Amino acid sequence: MDRDRFVYDLNLERATHYTAWRSAYWPPSREFRVFLLDLVAKAPACAGLAAELESLRALIEREWDEAKLAKSASKLPLARADEIASVLRRIAELLPEAGDRRALLVRAESLAAGYSAGALGELATLDEELAFVVGRISTWYGKQVGGLPTAFACVRNEAGRAATARARELFPRLDGYLRALHAHLRLGEVPAFAAVDVFFMAGEGNRHPKHIAYFLPEDEGVKFSPFKKTYYFCNTHRALLHGVSLPLAERLLDLRWRGSGQPRIVEPIPTLGVLAHEVGHFVHREQTSFKALNAANRWLSIVLQETIADVFGTLFVAQVFADALDISAHDVVTYYLAECLRYVDRGLGAFPDSDGMLLQLNYLVACGALRVREGAGPQLVGEADVVIAGLRSLARVLADTLLAGDVSRSLGLHERYGPRSQHGLAPLLGALGSESPRTVEYLQETFSRVEGW
Repeated sequence: MDRDRFVYDLNLERATHYTAWRSAYWPPSREFRVFLLDLVAKAPACAGLAAELESLRALIEREWDEAKLAKSASKLPLARADEIASVLRRIAELLPEAGDRRALLVRAESLAAGYSAGALGELATLDEELAFVVGRISTWYGKQVGGLPTAFACVRNEAGRAATARARELFPRLDGYLRALHAHLRLGEVPAFAAVDVFFMAGEGNRHPKHIAYFLPEDEGVKFSPFKKTYYFCNTHRALLHGVSLPLAERLLDLRWRGSGQPRIVEPIPTLGVLAHEVGHFVHREQTSFKALNAANRWLSIVLQETIADVFGTLFVAQVFADALDISAHDVVTYYLAECLRYVDRGLGAFPDSDGMLLQLNYLVACGALRVREGAGPQLVGEADVVIAGLRSLARVLADTLLAGDVSRSLGLHERYGPRSQHGLAPLLGALGSESPRTVEYLQETFSRVEGW
């Protein structure tokens, strides 16, 4: 039993101050329930690669240890940048695709000197089959501010790639949808999005909890680059859905359904959900700026920015993509609420995105789109179309507060619906706190099982 993770004010006071935290598990908890994801199942059969990845792992883990001992997330190049670059160049020689080799060489050349505009532009446009990323990559903001040594390797997920392509064909409809929702809303340029399966992870990225995506080069400390690319880990996300989200939804969610069959989280909803979340980050008004709110309260600003991405992203999938791609809007809302439960289950005051998910649930309960039913065990009860209506309402509120640059009203929105103001959700948090959090562990120690390794 672990209820401490929901003590919001205490956790928030400690947030961003875990620089010296060396345990693989974070945030602090009495225990975790661990389940495994075998990364080797996605590894390519490429002779000689396993040995080079082990060399890379050893170098990155030494970098991580020293970064933690120094209690600093320095923006300086990695101490062993030349050695790591040499490993990346050797790996490049093993890769069959010219584009993959070029991308890896660009990353190797950038390790010590940093990215040039030309390198960033090239990396954003290369469509890799196999991709390798190494650097000081952002960890969880509530853990510490800045990046820590991380390396990952991934292979293209073809189903995710196809879903992304189908959704991008529908992007021209998003502007009209936004204007119909609120006359002043606009959509900025959406960055590249690579749906992949991760098959190697080392350093901070191999600690807990696992990220399902990295937004580069911003997560590498390069701010305001016009060249952006998201690497989305399909296999990690599926493991978390089946290991955490769906079990929580089965226990704590009653989303009434007028159709036949049971609600499901079916493909390609998870990929579309993450893609649309990224698109949601680029919804804006002409005067949108987060600078003043960042200065007033950086944590709260991130909470509300993540809320914007969640709300608009869910609406895009449920009301723009779903019909065109023959997806049930009910299944989209099931996915959305299941993910809300997973994020809130991680705790409050430790993750801005988790706090943002609770804010959304609070709003949906306050406006009557959801209610908490108590009995043998508390459950969130609602109907998909009413939840969508509630999200449309919240989207308009966000358009007139955060996206309008109104700091006072943004602070008021958080005060009314944020974690300090739980609208009847205490029984749900109590049910979540009755069990220890679950976390996925990467199984990477069996490379020899892959033919040719």
